[in-house]
Amino acid sequence: MMTMVNTSNSDSMTMTKGEMPQVAETGGDRMSDLKICNRCQYTWFSNVASPVRCPSCGSHCWNRSTSSNQCQVCGHVWFPRADGVPLRCPSCKTRSWRGDSGSGRLKTKKSVRTTGVTDNVMSRYNSGDGCLRISMDTGIPMSSVYDIVKSRVGKTQIKM
Repeated sequence: MMTMVNTSNSDSMTMTKGEMPQVAETGGDRMSDLKICNRCQYTWFSNVASPVRCPSCGSHCWNRSTSSNQCQVCGHVWFPRADGVPLRCPSCKTRSWRGDSGSGRLKTKKSVRTTGVTDNVMSRYNSGDGCLRISMDTGIPMSSVYDIVKSRVGKTQIKM
């Protein structure tokens, strides 16, 4: 028979081998060590009072209240990294992810797709010029020439 002495109490207590210690002897009940992540809802037992991160998702904010965001354009749901309202959706990169007009800082592209310009670009492209040559000769931005050609040609390879 093996005896163990509990030094935390003033009186000595003997236990036999294989006997389970009582809850009062271990210093607290095991249910107080139960932790629940507010982000991924993972439940685990922890040996420390306040763990640094969730073992499942790795979040440092496992014990804080969560506020998720959802993009109204693509439907992506995410947790913000910082306080405040994010500028863009991390999935589709749109600024109007909340369904409103966004932050108002969007720069609008000048529309160069008038009928004469589009016809001129397409006639030069069909005659063998590439997008870069058309852009340099006409003064139209390369991105606009590319967009015009892409809208007319479709999914085929575009000559640069």
